[in-house]
Amino acid sequence: MALIIKHTHNYLCTLEKSSKHTNFHSIINALSSSKFKTLLTCNAPIYQDTLRDFWANAKHEILDRKALAISSEVGGILVPITPQTISEVFQMNDLASKTTFTKD
Repeated sequence: MALIIKHTHNYLCTLEKSSKHTNFHSIINALSSSKFKTLLTCNAPIYQDTLRDFWANAKHEILDRKALAISSEVGGILVPITPQTISEVFQMNDLASKTTFTKD
């Protein structure tokens, strides 16, 4: 069976400045130098069957009423998704950052 790409998930951000839209240059500068650049510009293929399998088997891992991960078995392989894996894969380097904020 051939893998079918889920196109609606595969939109890629291009952070290029255009002479037609100069009012967006400051936003492009901010995103280009932010920790989110890799997250916005990576071309990660998402396949329909894999996506369907992941969510059909997904489970929350919770400890002391705090969500630690989403894990699922896809094609016989356990796939855990944690804040750490997201930070590492997308090179965000934000694991020491705050995760909660006060209301003040």
